[in-house]
Amino acid sequence: MYSPTKLLAISIAAIFAVELLIMSALPLLAPLPWWLENTLDAFLLVILLFPILYFQVFKPLRTLNVELEERTRDAESASRAKSTFMANISHEIRTPLHVLIGISHLLRRAPDNPVQLQRLDQLCATSEHLLVLVNDILDLSKIEAGRFVLDDSVFRLGNVIDQVLEVMTQLAREKNLALTTDIAPAVHDVALHGDHLRLSQILINLGGNAVKFSDHGAICLGVGVCEEDDERVRLCFTVQDSGIGIAPEDQARIFQPFEQLDSSITREYGGTGLGLAISQRLVSLMGGTIRVDSQPGVGSTFSFEVVFRRGTGITETTNTIATEPDLAGIRILVAEDHPLSQEIILEMLEDLGCHADIAADGLEAVECALKHSYDLILMDMQMPKMDGLAATRAIRELPQHSDMPIVALTANAFVEDRQRCCEAGMNDYLSKPVTSAKLVSTLSHWLPDLAFHEGANQVGDSELSIALAKIPGLDVAQSWRRSMVRLNHYLALLDKFVKLHAGDMELLREHLAAGEISAADTLAHNLKGISGLIGARQVEVLAAELVQALRSGSNQAKISALAVACESELARLTESVRTLPLRFADAAGA
Repeated sequence: MYSPTKLLAISIAAIFAVELLIMSALPLLAPLPWWLENTLDAFLLVILLFPILYFQVFKPLRTLNVELEERTRDAESASRAKSTFMANISHEIRTPLHVLIGISHLLRRAPDNPVQLQRLDQLCATSEHLLVLVNDILDLSKIEAGRFVLDDSVFRLGNVIDQVLEVMTQLAREKNLALTTDIAPAVHDVALHGDHLRLSQILINLGGNAVKFSDHGAICLGVGVCEEDDERVRLCFTVQDSGIGIAPEDQARIFQPFEQLDSSITREYGGTGLGLAISQRLVSLMGGTIRVDSQPGVGSTFSFEVVFRRGTGITETTNTIATEPDLAGIRILVAEDHPLSQEIILEMLEDLGCHADIAADGLEAVECALKHSYDLILMDMQMPKMDGLAATRAIRELPQHSDMPIVALTANAFVEDRQRCCEAGMNDYLSKPVTSAKLVSTLSHWLPDLAFHEGANQVGDSELSIALAKIPGLDVAQSWRRSMVRLNHYLALLDKFVKLHAGDMELLREHLAAGEISAADTLAHNLKGISGLIGARQVEVLAAELVQALRSGSNQAKISALAVACESELARLTESVRTLPLRFADAAGA
């Protein structure tokens, strides 16, 4: 057999032989028509150029194509490896965070005193801040790799706005900033197709930055309709602040990852410079463009427009009773390989009154499903021996579990991971870290026939609860209203609070008179934290204003006026607690 190279050489030799014969025969055929001569010349030229084209162009091009295919395969393999790595690192990082946050939430359920509660809140806040940072890095990595997939579900825009405002209100309150809105009334009830979680993420990022870089003034969230028809609506979102502003030459680079205007901003305000980069890329994935209009020393306005398809079929879910469901008689299987995660979820479920079994891997989960009937299964995605996806497929083949709710416990926050859960037969997903509130919400959705405790209503209608509700500036958290025991315990803490802090303002004046500004700041800051935890909102607001005045170097007259107002509010609260009915006062002193 001849090789392709030899065949080509033989073909070229034969072509040249034919060419020589033609050249030899031409004189015999003279004179030839002009068109025939031109045709023969062109033919001979092609014959002569063919070997050159093959060896100099076609063959190298074919080699390049082969190399390109190999590089494409390598790139796809590397991309798959990176995606696997990101999924694994997501699981490995988020799982210990899940443990931290879970333990913190469990400890917060029965605090002994406000100081412990404050420390637990700090632990929760720090853990959740770290979780946000991890999510930002993972999001940016997926976006840069071109593997970020937006969700496409129907949502009510008003729910997104309410969620964003809830977060921004808390942030603005901590810095004594006013929060205003400019939201078209019609947008609240509009149903849209899109990724509502990512829309919330963009607005919370922008709102968080607005609060972070503003020390006074107001933050404004705006939502308006630019244009609309029967199928689509173009919405404009704006977040305006009165912060430090951005110079024109810096506005182009603030959307680059890890960019801060300078190192002093990082030291003063913190942050990684990821929020705007991720927001810009998310808006771009949604088909929009984000813009900034800013003036140094005046403030900034970030805005973006996005087109959404109209949606239908939203079912509103409302909880008429803000209490926990009674899971007595409910049996749940928890498939989770991490020991501490097992303990936390098990304690959360037992606290709700249900019976829970633990499976340490997918094989154990399948075996438990073969032996027992369950009302619901919580299934971790990544486990040894058999992962959650394979275990779910196996359980779905069992007749008794063909339509039982299976909820994924996943540390992977990517849309494609959630799609894999659905394709495997799971009904829903619960992203780590799991909190009691998230767990209750999920169980209430998939177990709609749950009964609810009525104790909260009895506590709410009790004489003690009514008496506390009449105290101006006092906000008793729902967690204290779960039972009369807890409500009486709260009253004891409130009585202790007013006795310990009644003289704080006199002590603050002594610190100021001695020039101990730092000590005065610490005292006001601690009062702000404790009063917030106990629910003394007016004291909290005044203490926060004192902290701001001390740190901003306000004049003595303003600080003195705030101290007098705070002292007066503490005295009023002390008197309100003292004049409670006698049996309640006795309970407080017990």
